[in-house]
Amino acid sequence: MVRFSSYQDLERFLLTRSNCGPIYTMQSNRLVNSFGLQNPGGAFPATLGTAGSTTQTSSISSAPSHSETNNQVAGVDELDTVKNDGQYIYTVSNNTVVVVRAYPVTDAQLVSRISILNQTIDGIFLSGNNLAIVSEAPRIIYSTYGACGVRTFGGPAMGIAFPSPYYRSTLPQIQNTSISVYDLSNRSSPSLQSTVTVNGTFVGARQIGTFAYIVTSTPAWVNQTLPLTVVNGHPIQTMATKVYHSDVSDQAFSYTTILALDTNHDNPAPTMETYLLGTSSTIYVSLTNIFLTQPTWDATEQTAIHRISISQSNVKYEATGTVPGHVLNQFSMDEFQGYFRVATTSYTGWTGRGSGQATNVYVLNSNLKIVGRLEGLGQGENFHSARFIGEMGYLVTFKKTDPLFVIELRDTTRPRVLGQLNTTGYSDYLQPLDESHLIGIGKDTVDEGSFAWYQGVKISLFDVSDATKPSEIAKYVIGNRGSDSLALRDSKAILLDLGRNLLVLPVTVSMSPNPNVPNAYGTPVWQGAYVFQVTTDTLSFRGGITHFPSGFSPNTNGNAPIITRELYIGGVLYTISQAFVGMNSLSDLQSLGVVSLL
Repeated sequence: MVRFSSYQDLERFLLTRSNCGPIYTMQSNRLVNSFGLQNPGGAFPATLGTAGSTTQTSSISSAPSHSETNNQVAGVDELDTVKNDGQYIYTVSNNTVVVVRAYPVTDAQLVSRISILNQTIDGIFLSGNNLAIVSEAPRIIYSTYGACGVRTFGGPAMGIAFPSPYYRSTLPQIQNTSISVYDLSNRSSPSLQSTVTVNGTFVGARQIGTFAYIVTSTPAWVNQTLPLTVVNGHPIQTMATKVYHSDVSDQAFSYTTILALDTNHDNPAPTMETYLLGTSSTIYVSLTNIFLTQPTWDATEQTAIHRISISQSNVKYEATGTVPGHVLNQFSMDEFQGYFRVATTSYTGWTGRGSGQATNVYVLNSNLKIVGRLEGLGQGENFHSARFIGEMGYLVTFKKTDPLFVIELRDTTRPRVLGQLNTTGYSDYLQPLDESHLIGIGKDTVDEGSFAWYQGVKISLFDVSDATKPSEIAKYVIGNRGSDSLALRDSKAILLDLGRNLLVLPVTVSMSPNPNVPNAYGTPVWQGAYVFQVTTDTLSFRGGITHFPSGFSPNTNGNAPIITRELYIGGVLYTISQAFVGMNSLSDLQSLGVVSLL
């Protein structure tokens, strides 16, 4: 990627690389060509925040051992709705951040609330005495008119016709994403230190040390201006000569902005880098790089990958490459010893019924050139999960049984399948227990000839110590058809700690009156956290914890008591819903109390 030489250069790029012409917008009864405006104004309120006093550096003293967010990469913290420091829990409840004194249990109480007005909270980061809240708020862009061709504006009487790339008859909304940093020195009264807001819908975020990295994307065909950043009320306009652009062809373009911010600095000087790409999708972040993915379609389905190096406030474009197919999620990607590994799904010989679907693994060098490939795994099957661990990779595909593929990546030019395990059901999520064992979380199934019926939630313990002969050494199935777990879609809902032989995940248990009829859905009868004892040899159920009153089910008492997160501090297991923070003994799961968040 290279930067534009001028705004006119950017305009020519948009006009020639997209399939249609400029965009026209109706503002205050005036027809506006969006490509010709760089500063229409009115994108932000006058002030979004004010700088506070110097942050105190005092921290929680003598905090007991405690769990952290279930992150993919060690040292790279992921945005989440719950964080803790070993004494306090910070959780998003009813679109506010609630500060709870959690440890010791005898002092447990709600301490304070932080509200972000007219915005939706995506999650939080915690760094010492600083809490960063990432949120979004819509701003209205007035009616945009047009199609690939000529569209009459205002009816025949006005007689205005023009070419334009897209037509909208409704009022579109474009998101602004903000990060607001609060000083927690006085947890009963957190104080706002700084707010940084940037144009764009939230794509992803990570924190490394004290630096938060926020990725946003906003459509280029809707903006009347290049992305604007506001730092404590002071606008910073992105200049066209600072915008990188990709030569990867696409049907439409968006501005992707990476914001780097030191959350421990009271007067922030954030770094912003903007890239004109197609639609930014799933991101993967290592300690040194952000990998942006961009789904494209040029005769065949492909994914463009852009490597952006990061080091504190330094954000620098490095390389672009493409791979066939599309990625499933962040766990489809991994960086190891200078190489980037990615698993994709592609279609070869599409028949209209998915029989041409296959899963592939590609190894790319630091310049994002493919150096190794392994294609055609699980032909005709859906790609459900992936995990890369050191020189090994693990994939799950499914149609009637669960093939767990064990892939050796030691030779980066020749990845190869060493072993394959076929078992009932499938895993939507894989997580290492240690170097030789995996936990899989998915669904059990019943074979029905040409397909299979999904059943209850299935937890599997896989032994991959012999890569040529992977085995399922233990499993546990929760409920009947219709049972579910947030862990299938959100890895941060899982608490896994081999040192404490502890696995906890939220579940909704459905029970069927006809459990022997595989297509019969059950009725939800219980929601809460299932607690397991897990070792490298065993998986056993210890008990369940619920926030619902006795006799109430998820169908009868709303969503507020639904447990979505679990953590431990010392010898206490904490379960968190919108309504409560529950406290139970880790040793016997006996209740130690409840803090209401309502």
